[in-house]
Amino acid sequence: MSAPLVVVSAGTYHLPFDRLSQWVEEWLHRNPGVRLVMQHGPSAPVDGAENVEILPYTELLTLCREADAVVLQGGAGGVMDMRALGIVPIVVPRVPGDGEVVDDHQLVFSAEMAELGIIRRALSSAELAAQLDRALSGGAEAPGTIATPGADTVRALLEQPVRRAPWFAFVPRVFRSGAAIIATKLRR
Repeated sequence: MSAPLVVVSAGTYHLPFDRLSQWVEEWLHRNPGVRLVMQHGPSAPVDGAENVEILPYTELLTLCREADAVVLQGGAGGVMDMRALGIVPIVVPRVPGDGEVVDDHQLVFSAEMAELGIIRRALSSAELAAQLDRALSGGAEAPGTIATPGADTVRALLEQPVRRAPWFAFVPRVFRSGAAIIATKLRR
C-alpha cells in the first residue's frame, strides 16, 4: 500500500505565506508516513516534503486528482480549480498583517465558500491538523454534490458593499509589500 498523498499549494502570489509552511511542517513531522508535495512559491519550503517552487498547472491538477487531501491558500482560482475537479479542499486563507496579503479578501471569500460547502476552512494550526487527520482517516464527509449558489445568492453577495480600509492603512502595506517583493527577488 502506498503512502497517503497530501498536496499543498501556497499559491504563486508574490508575497510569502510562511505561516502555512510552518503549520504543514508541524503536521508532517507528526505524520512521517505521508507523502506531501508542497508548491511553496516564494514561501518557505517544508522540511520532509517534496518541495517545488511552482508546478506546471497540469501537473498540479494531476497531483490534486490523486491526492488524499488538498490544502490551498484562500485564492479564488485554486478553489475553483478544485471545484471543477470535484475536490473539496482544505483552505487556509492568507490574512492581512505579517506581509501575507494586503487585505482580508481571502478571509471573506473562504468564509462564504465554507458556508456553501465548497471548501473546508482552517484558521489555526490545530484546525488544519484536525482537517488533515480527518481527511486521511476517511472521516471527512464527501458531499454528494458540491453546492452551487443560485443567482439570487450570487447577486446578494455581489451587492454587499466592499469594506474599504482607511487611506492611511495602505502606507505600511505598501512598504511591507515592497520589502517582501525585494526579499523574494534577493532570495532567488
